[in-house]
Amino acid sequence: MSSPLSDSQKDQILKDFIQLAQNDGELKDEIKSARNQDELIALAEQRGYHFDSLTLLRQWSEHTDFSQPTWMGWFSD
Repeated sequence: MSSPLSDSQKDQILKDFIQLAQNDGELKDEIKSARNQDELIALAEQRGYHFDSLTLLRQWSEHTDFSQPTWMGWFSD
């Protein structure tokens, strides 16, 4: 049995997922269509990126342009 991931490990996984999404048009469209954080987390898990809602909250301001709603701030378009 593996040990639980630390907050810093989950933070890095989220950063990696955001970077992937910024370079993958199909994934970006799926993220933009996500209606809530559960759908967003499910999209990440389908691709092997495992983090939780607390990770999103912890990293939100670092990765989000607050002039745009929710995770749309991850993208420049």
